[in-house]
Amino acid sequence: MSLTDIDKNELYPTEKTGPAVEGTIIYKVGEQTHFKGAYITTNERMIMSVDMNGEPYKRVFSYQDIVRALVEENTLYIEFPEGMGKVAMIDVTEGNLQEFADYVNEKVK
Repeated sequence: MSLTDIDKNELYPTEKTGPAVEGTIIYKVGEQTHFKGAYITTNERMIMSVDMNGEPYKRVFSYQDIVRALVEENTLYIEFPEGMGKVAMIDVTEGNLQEFADYVNEKVK
């Protein structure tokens, strides 16, 4: 199953999905730093879906909580305010990085 799949029941009645990307998210949790994960955009928010050692984990971000999205050398960076900093996604297996970044950046303006 793709981590970019989202159940329509998880969306608000006014919400529509936008571009999504799936790959390896680099973020340190305990001793682990690489997680299979996805970012799914909607017209109202961004959802992060991660496989945490076989257990699904989702976190929702308001576009107000994102500084910007940036693509450099086939790596997607989502920049958050101080504290979280930049989170990288490498080895993308699904989605278009630039299309995704452009959509996010349009929403954070």
